[in-house]
Amino acid sequence: MAYFDPECGSSPVPRRETREQVEMLAKFRRNFVSSTVLLKDLTRFGAKVEGVGRLCTDEAVSLALPGCRPSMAFVAWANDHSAGLEFADPLDGQTFSDLVARFGLGRSAAKAA
Repeated sequence: MAYFDPECGSSPVPRRETREQVEMLAKFRRNFVSSTVLLKDLTRFGAKVEGVGRLCTDEAVSLALPGCRPSMAFVAWANDHSAGLEFADPLDGQTFSDLVARFGLGRSAAKAA
Protein backbone atom coordinates (compact mmCIF):
# COMPACT_ATOMS: atom_id res chain seq x y z
CA MET A 1 0.00 0.00 0.00
CA ALA A 2 1.33 3.48 -0.81
CA TYR A 3 0.28 7.09 -0.49
CA PHE A 4 0.84 9.90 -2.95
CA ASP A 5 0.78 13.66 -2.40
CA PRO A 6 -0.30 15.16 -5.75
CA GLU A 7 0.30 18.73 -4.56
CA CYS A 8 3.99 18.03 -3.98
CA GLY A 9 4.40 15.85 -7.06
CA SER A 10 6.11 13.25 -4.92
CA SER A 11 6.28 9.63 -5.93
CA PRO A 12 4.31 7.00 -4.01
CA VAL A 13 5.82 6.06 -0.66
CA PRO A 14 5.19 2.53 0.65
CA ARG A 15 3.25 2.25 3.90
CA ARG A 16 4.71 0.16 6.71
CA GLU A 17 1.32 -1.20 7.79
CA THR A 18 -2.30 -1.14 6.66
CA ARG A 19 -4.16 1.70 8.34
CA GLU A 20 -7.06 0.83 10.64
CA GLN A 21 -10.17 2.98 10.12
CA VAL A 22 -11.04 4.84 13.35
CA GLU A 23 -12.96 7.85 14.56
CA MET A 24 -11.52 9.45 17.66
CA LEU A 25 -10.86 12.94 18.96
CA ALA A 26 -7.30 13.86 19.86
CA LYS A 27 -5.55 16.94 21.18
CA PHE A 28 -3.35 18.53 18.52
CA ARG A 29 -0.73 21.18 19.18
CA ARG A 30 1.12 23.23 16.59
CA ASN A 31 3.55 25.84 17.90
CA PHE A 32 1.63 27.37 20.82
CA VAL A 33 -1.89 26.68 19.54
CA SER A 34 -3.88 23.65 20.73
CA SER A 35 -7.02 22.27 19.13
CA THR A 36 -9.07 19.11 18.93
CA VAL A 37 -8.80 17.08 15.73
CA LEU A 38 -10.52 13.98 14.37
CA LEU A 39 -8.37 10.92 13.66
CA LYS A 40 -9.66 8.94 10.68
CA ASP A 41 -7.09 6.16 10.45
CA LEU A 42 -4.25 4.83 12.55
CA THR A 43 -1.21 2.54 12.51
CA ARG A 44 1.49 2.08 15.11
CA PHE A 45 3.60 4.48 13.02
CA GLY A 46 1.18 7.29 12.17
CA ALA A 47 -2.31 8.61 11.62
CA LYS A 48 -4.52 10.67 9.35
CA VAL A 49 -6.08 13.67 11.07
CA GLU A 50 -8.80 16.05 9.90
CA GLY A 51 -9.57 19.58 11.02
CA VAL A 52 -5.97 20.77 11.19
CA GLY A 53 -5.85 23.49 8.54
CA ARG A 54 -2.85 23.82 6.25
CA LEU A 55 0.37 22.24 7.53
CA CYS A 56 3.84 21.98 5.99
CA THR A 57 5.52 18.69 5.17
CA ASP A 58 8.11 17.70 7.83
CA GLU A 59 6.62 20.15 10.35
CA ALA A 60 6.81 18.93 13.96
CA VAL A 61 3.53 18.82 15.90
CA SER A 62 2.27 17.25 19.12
CA LEU A 63 -0.60 14.78 19.29
CA ALA A 64 -2.30 13.39 22.40
CA LEU A 65 -4.40 10.30 21.69
CA PRO A 66 -7.16 9.35 24.18
CA GLY A 67 -5.59 8.02 27.38
CA CYS A 68 -2.05 8.74 26.13
CA ARG A 69 0.51 11.40 26.88
CA PRO A 70 1.20 13.94 24.14
CA SER A 71 3.89 12.82 21.73
CA MET A 72 5.76 14.33 18.80
CA ALA A 73 4.77 13.62 15.22
CA PHE A 74 5.90 14.91 11.84
CA VAL A 75 3.71 15.92 8.89
CA ALA A 76 4.20 13.38 6.07
CA TRP A 77 1.65 15.03 3.74
CA ALA A 78 -1.06 17.66 4.04
CA ASN A 79 -3.88 19.37 2.19
CA ASP A 80 -6.27 22.15 3.26
CA HIS A 81 -8.27 19.97 5.68
CA SER A 82 -6.30 16.87 6.63
CA ALA A 83 -2.78 15.57 7.13
CA GLY A 84 -0.87 12.36 7.45
CA LEU A 85 1.33 12.27 10.54
CA GLU A 86 4.29 10.02 11.28
CA PHE A 87 4.88 9.43 14.98
CA ALA A 88 8.40 10.16 16.25
CA ASP A 89 8.06 7.02 18.40
CA PRO A 90 5.70 4.26 17.22
CA LEU A 91 2.80 3.30 19.46
CA ASP A 92 3.39 0.15 21.44
CA GLY A 93 1.33 -2.82 20.30
CA GLN A 94 -1.00 -2.88 23.33
CA THR A 95 -1.83 0.84 23.11
CA PHE A 96 -2.52 0.50 19.39
CA SER A 97 -4.78 -2.54 19.92
CA ASP A 98 -6.69 -0.80 22.71
CA LEU A 99 -7.31 2.32 20.60
CA VAL A 100 -8.51 0.27 17.61
CA ALA A 101 -10.78 -1.80 19.87
CA ARG A 102 -12.31 1.37 21.39
CA PHE A 103 -12.51 3.62 18.32
CA GLY A 104 -12.24 1.33 15.31
CA LEU A 105 -14.87 1.14 12.59
CA GLY A 106 -16.12 -2.05 11.00
CA ARG A 107 -13.81 -5.02 10.53
CA SER A 108 -10.77 -3.37 12.14
CA ALA A 109 -12.46 -3.03 15.53
CA ALA A 110 -13.75 -6.61 15.52
CA LYS A 111 -10.33 -7.95 14.53
CA ALA A 112 -8.52 -6.03 17.30
CA ALA A 113 -10.99 -6.96 20.06
